[in-house]
Amino acid sequence: MHPRSPSGLRRLEAALLIPVEWAGRLAAACGLLMVFVVAGNVLTRYGFNISSVALQELEWHLVSPIALIGMSYAMQKGEHVRVDFLYARLPVHWQALVDLVTDFLVIGVSVTIVVLSLPYVQQSYGILEGSPDPGGLPYRWVLKAFIPLGFGLLGLQAISQALGALTTFAAARAERTAPQ
Repeated sequence: MHPRSPSGLRRLEAALLIPVEWAGRLAAACGLLMVFVVAGNVLTRYGFNISSVALQELEWHLVSPIALIGMSYAMQKGEHVRVDFLYARLPVHWQALVDLVTDFLVIGVSVTIVVLSLPYVQQSYGILEGSPDPGGLPYRWVLKAFIPLGFGLLGLQAISQALGALTTFAAARAERTAPQ
C-alpha cells in the first residue's frame, strides 16, 4: 500500500504512537517511584532524623523523565492544553486544520530544542558530570539526556498527530465536495 493512501498514513500514524506509549509507561513508573522516594525521605528525615543527599536529589531527577517524557504521552492522550470551548465549535475540517498547524509548530519547536540541547548533553557527558554535593548522585548527564529524548518523542507524537489531522482534513474535504 502506498504510504500516502489513507490506510498507509493511518498505519504510519499508529507505528509512531508505539514509542510514545512506552515512554508514557516509563513516566508513570517514575511517578510511582517518586511517591515512594518522597515518602521514604519524609519518613527517614522526620521519623529517624536521617537525611540522604542522594535520595533528595533523586526526587528532582525523577521529575525530568516524568515531565519531559510525559509531555508527549499527555499530548497523545489529548490531555494537553487547548482552548476546547472554541475548538469544539469548529467544523471537523477546521479542527483538523488547527491540529495540523499546531502539530507543525510543535514539530518545529521540538526539532529546535533537540538540536540546541545536544551540545549541552554532550558537554555534560564529556566531563561525566555528577552532583557537586557530597553524597549526591553521579551521572547528571543522564538526567540532561532526557531533554533531547523528551522533545524527540514530542516531535514524533506531533508527526503522528499531523498525519491523523491530514487524513481527517482530506476525508472531511472529500465529504464536503462529494455530490449529494
